[in-house]
Amino acid sequence: MSAIKGSSFRSWKDISDRHYQNIADNYTLYLLPDYIIIEPIVHGAKEFLIIDRTHEDIQIQNTLPNIDGATRKSIDGIIGIINLLAGRYLIVITSKKHIGDINGQAIYKVHTTDIIPFVRNMSHLNEYQLKYNAKYLSMIELVLRTEAFYFSYTYDITHTFQRLQTLSPDFHSIPFLERADERFVWNRYLLSQFTNNRIISQFVLPIIHGFVALSTLSINGHSFSYGVISRRSTYRAGTRLFIRGIDNDGRVANFVETEQILQLDDIVCSYVQTRGSVPCYWVQLPDLRYKPKIALLSSKNHMEAFRQHFEEQEYYYGKQFLISLTNQHGAEGRLNAKYRELYETSENSYLKFEDFDFHKECAGMRYDRLTILLARLIADQDDYKYFALTQDGTSQIQQTGVFRTNCVDCLDRTNVVQTLLAKRILEQQLQHYNIIKYNETIDSYKQLSHTFKNIWADNADTISLQYAGTGALKTDYTRTGQRSTMGLFQDGYNSLMRYVLNNFFDGFRQDGIDIFLGNHQISSNEGRTRESCPISKEISKKYLALPVTMIISFSMCIINLLIPASTFHEQVTHTLFWSLATMSAIALTIFWRHELVDVPKLYSKMMDDLCRALVYIRDHINEHCPNADPNQIFLSGHSSDAHLISLLILDKSHLHRHEFSFINNTWCYSYK
Repeated sequence: MSAIKGSSFRSWKDISDRHYQNIADNYTLYLLPDYIIIEPIVHGAKEFLIIDRTHEDIQIQNTLPNIDGATRKSIDGIIGIINLLAGRYLIVITSKKHIGDINGQAIYKVHTTDIIPFVRNMSHLNEYQLKYNAKYLSMIELVLRTEAFYFSYTYDITHTFQRLQTLSPDFHSIPFLERADERFVWNRYLLSQFTNNRIISQFVLPIIHGFVALSTLSINGHSFSYGVISRRSTYRAGTRLFIRGIDNDGRVANFVETEQILQLDDIVCSYVQTRGSVPCYWVQLPDLRYKPKIALLSSKNHMEAFRQHFEEQEYYYGKQFLISLTNQHGAEGRLNAKYRELYETSENSYLKFEDFDFHKECAGMRYDRLTILLARLIADQDDYKYFALTQDGTSQIQQTGVFRTNCVDCLDRTNVVQTLLAKRILEQQLQHYNIIKYNETIDSYKQLSHTFKNIWADNADTISLQYAGTGALKTDYTRTGQRSTMGLFQDGYNSLMRYVLNNFFDGFRQDGIDIFLGNHQISSNEGRTRESCPISKEISKKYLALPVTMIISFSMCIINLLIPASTFHEQVTHTLFWSLATMSAIALTIFWRHELVDVPKLYSKMMDDLCRALVYIRDHINEHCPNADPNQIFLSGHSSDAHLISLLILDKSHLHRHEFSFINNTWCYSYK
């Protein structure tokens, strides 16, 4: 067997081309003092996008305006428009990377971008607004630098192959932006100003966030194409510890749809799996502990959200087999028990449930024991099947259900199990279509095995990077089929980096995601004073001295242990002193841990509602309880708002904006 150079699917598509649309794949952007003009680089272009930088209007003209003196820039597409303190900014793709083809339709990865302000200068901003606008801009830049955004000019990458082939013909005549699966369009909010005009919408592209890899291979004289597409949901999107569980609309954290595509000479096959957070209300806010406490929000209506979630999942995917890989003891065990309780109480015939204590069953690197789990799943996997379409457009096989896999993060353990399920289906397809023999497996062919394992390991790393900030754990098993000592060391490094990122950097990243997706919309009134902007609060430098002191003290303690002093008494004295200093620094760091964690600042609407409620209580409590002290309010976390209360205590800037200054005299408890 050999791999064919390049990574494109051969051209094989519907003869009428009804499934494909053509959007220009290159443009010239003209930057003028009053206008931004975008010209498609196509023969006989008659429509030009004109953006008025002063009035912020967007319109189409049939003739190219005067462009004398314009700064010219070649761009590959428009991501959208974002509103910051300085005004609107146009985000464009300045370079792209060709990943491969699906049915002869090119798929690209966003490589570099540019953010162009409508305004020509920042003279209308005060010193605070200049500072905060730059910070907002850096948040957007951080999101755009995160791996990885993908798009196509001709193929609707937001939908699975089965959905594209089974929808009505009228669906395919609708512009991409209107027909795209909004769950996965990461620039949906940024393109909101382009949706009112179908002609304007032809200039813009829906972009997904996730992973795409495409490869072409040859076995036993048969060439075929293989690929994986993962689509990360925009709903309840965010970072690992700040976004957990489910919301009131039944949307879960870290929901990802993963599609495996196999294309042969006259058949194309698709197989879909999903992952998503445990579908109940729970939180795990960072607090400097390596494993923060998992807390179930007991007064929430878990069943209502659970039902909403699976009603939507059944609409898109059919039957659901729920695989829970969490520990079955401790905090994870209580979470898993709640999941099982919801499943059993729902009495939903479309659902099946299997819990498998991954860490217990595979302890000691016994990953061969995953065959125990696989044996419990194969009958249902065969029943759900996969999607297969012949070259003449006949649907040969339909996929009728999916496996929904989760662990706590829906990353490392989930990746391993999803890879095993994908491997078994791919082997079935290759055997069924006579590419390999029935007594052969993927591992019988070195290049095929290498390609399959590395694509799935790269998928694991990319999805993990987007949610947790680092590559995935356990990918040595995915890449090689066995655990290794080097893999354990790599897992240790990634775990350490996750700890640092999740505690000290993810608040900033979460805010960037919320702005990018439109969960927080920036007001022009922000920043008129120092504390009128939600991102004005920063970690005080005095608290940063605590971890620095702890590191220095611990280092001095080690040095005194290793380097002898002139007398034993002197060495013991110095060692005890630095040990005491280390323990004191650790104790103070733990005490002030909430001041050190980088928390999101932009839960503005929910936070403001809670703050207004507290202000009302403070101002009117004596009308109802004459003896009550308005400067002493007890916030009980035995409430559906326990998560918000925790964030409110972590970040006091929301209260300061409402002139609510007595928070230091307020107690807050969060019960599970």
